[in-house]
Amino acid sequence: MNDMRIDFGPVMREINSMHTDLARAMDSVHSEVGAVRSDVSLNNQQLQELRNEFDAFVHTATRVAAVQQSETKVVGLKAQLDREFGHYNLVRRTSVGTLQAFDSGVVSNHTVTSVSEELMIQTPRYWLAPALVAMASWSRDDKDITEKAVQEAFSRDKGKASLFFALVLRRQGRLAASVRWLRHYLTSLDPTALTREFAVILEAASYDAFGPSGQQIISEFMARWVSELRTRESVVEEQIQSWSGEIGVQRRKLDTDQYPSLAKLAPRFSDFQQQIELASALPEVVVKYEAIKDHDASMPIVLEDLLDDILDRLVTEYDEEELPLKRDVVYHESVIEEGGDVDRARARADELQKALEDTNDVVTLQTIAAITPEHLGVSTQTQRIAIGVGASDFRSAVNRYTTSYRSNAIHELELVLGPDHSGMASTYNFPSTTLNSAWDEAQGISVIESTWKTTLDAYIDRLRFKATWYVKPGLIALGIALVLFMIDQWAGSAALALGAVAVVALGYLEQRKRDTAIAQAEAARDKAAADSVLLYRDALAELVDGRILYAELDQQEDDLLTLIDTWPTIDHSQEVSA
Repeated sequence: MNDMRIDFGPVMREINSMHTDLARAMDSVHSEVGAVRSDVSLNNQQLQELRNEFDAFVHTATRVAAVQQSETKVVGLKAQLDREFGHYNLVRRTSVGTLQAFDSGVVSNHTVTSVSEELMIQTPRYWLAPALVAMASWSRDDKDITEKAVQEAFSRDKGKASLFFALVLRRQGRLAASVRWLRHYLTSLDPTALTREFAVILEAASYDAFGPSGQQIISEFMARWVSELRTRESVVEEQIQSWSGEIGVQRRKLDTDQYPSLAKLAPRFSDFQQQIELASALPEVVVKYEAIKDHDASMPIVLEDLLDDILDRLVTEYDEEELPLKRDVVYHESVIEEGGDVDRARARADELQKALEDTNDVVTLQTIAAITPEHLGVSTQTQRIAIGVGASDFRSAVNRYTTSYRSNAIHELELVLGPDHSGMASTYNFPSTTLNSAWDEAQGISVIESTWKTTLDAYIDRLRFKATWYVKPGLIALGIALVLFMIDQWAGSAALALGAVAVVALGYLEQRKRDTAIAQAEAARDKAAADSVLLYRDALAELVDGRILYAELDQQEDDLLTLIDTWPTIDHSQEVSA
């Protein structure tokens, strides 16, 4: 046994060969580490960009879906309105047509009577049908039927019926009878709970349609009502809120693509965005109301044409039972108008739907006529006068609106360079670092460079090869040698020698790998800091641009207040309503 010798020569040669091949392979791998690390950094950045694009896609898709849904809803709601209330439209079209038929004299009383009586049967609850019967019987001097028809129309809707007969009699030149019906109509009203047909009075007053005596009656009632209601703080407050809402609805949507770096680094960017958007409403309101101010509202040459228009507004306006469907239409049309932005659509709809309330006080109706005349069916002339009536409320609303967003104005923003703000930041475990826009730029750059130095120093320190690395592989090699030594002393001795060589070789390779990674980290030090500094500077520049834009928009308050103070119908409106 003692003479037995094991020839380890071939084994040693194979180990040396393997060592050489392994060294070559490691050199090849290490030469590609930099490229791989660069690819990893690029991939991280691309993944972040893809995520941002995906979020933007989801946001856009949600808004597009909301628009499509609302477009479908609007079509369905309008079809439902036509199914349920389309028969009212026939009566409405016939009413003014009947008056014009009387003017031309080309339609016989028999035809008018036949049509009106048929509509009376087809629409048993609608106030306008018996009113048409009354006109037809009046044209043929049938006093008994006329009185019954008038009474029936009055019982169905005394307000609209009274106003309708006042307008019809005025159109026929029977001024005294028209004014009696007008006074009867106004006397029956509760100024705190007026229905939408009162807008016809606002329209008639703006054109002096009832003549001097009728205008005096309207002025007396309006003066008394407005004077009483404006002693109530809640009424005045409601008008100011309505005007504030009207201003807010006009705000534009900020193009956030103009502020990519700021949006990326500033956690409160959405607040900064809202601040600019709120201020953007001011020039929009100026443009809108300057167009109304400059509107040429010439008086109609023929009184009958004016009265026909006013009558048309009265009879063609939808009735109370149609309002729920109309409110839904307004909301979904707002969603379409706002491009699927549901929050902005709700705010717009809330303002527009105030005109669709069942009742309003006279001051609120004037405000609605000023803000959304289309929902009351009044003309731009009436709107101009109503704006003059509510000029003080409009002015107060401007002051409140600007004070509100200025009180929440952002004077400085925190800019957070997170662990993923760049590809290198992800690669080298950059810690989240908070900067402040109020700092001097040099201070911010110093913090960035210092943080990167600390980050890379710590990264390099973790990579640096230490002698303690040999402990684990050394213990493994020693354990193997001891096992073999217990079997055979020569085998154990050889295994110990081979293990020592292998541990040293592996340590050498590990050290080279770490040295390569350290060299790459050192080479990336300047570029990593430079990329972060560039992002920081871009964010600061975008912040400056945003502040300049905000200041320009905010300055439009002076132009808006001047527009209100020089409104051309202020004196005239006070004369009508005081």
